[in-house]
Amino acid sequence: MTAGEQLHSALERFFALRQHGDDARFAARLARLQHWQTMRLRASHQDLLTRPGAEAGMDFLFTEVYGGRDLRPVAQEIRRALPKALRLLPDRVMATSASALEAAILTQELDEHLVEVLDARLDEGLCADSYAEAYRRQQQDAARQRQLALVGELGSHIDRYVRSRMIQTTFRMVRRPAHAAGFASLYDFLDRGFAAMRPLPSVADLLDELAAREQAIMARLLAGHPQPFPELAHG
Repeated sequence: MTAGEQLHSALERFFALRQHGDDARFAARLARLQHWQTMRLRASHQDLLTRPGAEAGMDFLFTEVYGGRDLRPVAQEIRRALPKALRLLPDRVMATSASALEAAILTQELDEHLVEVLDARLDEGLCADSYAEAYRRQQQDAARQRQLALVGELGSHIDRYVRSRMIQTTFRMVRRPAHAAGFASLYDFLDRGFAAMRPLPSVADLLDELAAREQAIMARLLAGHPQPFPELAHG
C-alpha cells in the first residue's frame, strides 16, 4: 500500500469515529479513558522518558500519536489537499505521516471500542483492575498487534529522515509552499515530530524497545496476570 492509499484509508476510518457525533457523555468517557492511558504509559516507561534526548520524542508519541490529540485539522487538510501534499512533500515524509496517522487513528478506534466495553464504569473512575478486565473482554488482539507494528514502522521512517540531509533540506524548503497549499496542520504535525525525535541516536531502537515492553504488558493483560502494570496501584 502506498503512502497515499494508507492515508486515504486512514481518513475514511477517522471520519467514521463516534467521537465526531454530539454524544457529550461518550466524549467525556473517552477523554477520561485516554487521560488514564496516557498516565499509564508515562508510568510504565518513566525510565525511557528520562533518557538523554528522549523526553521530547516520547512526549510527542504519548501526546500526539497515542494520547487522543484532536486530529480533525490534520485529517480535514489531507482530505482536501492530499494530491498536493503527495506532490510537494518528499516520499519519505509522506510515508512517515501515513504511519503516524494510521497509528493515531487505530488507537482512537481501539479507545472508542474500549469505552463501549467499560460503559458506565468510566463515570466512576478507572483503575488498573477494571481496565485490565475490559481489555480482555475487548478481544482486539490483532488490532493491537498492528498498533505495535506501526510503532516500529514510525521509528524506521523517522530514522531515515534524520539520517538524510537531503530529505531534511527538502522538507524545510517546502514549509512555505505547504502552508500556502492548505496543509499547514499536517506540515506542522510532522515538523513537531521530527524536531522531537531528532536528538535521539536511533529512533527505531527506542521505539522497538517501547513496542517490546508494550508487547509484554499485552501478554500479561491477556493472560489475566494479577498485576499487568506493576507500577500502578490495583483495586
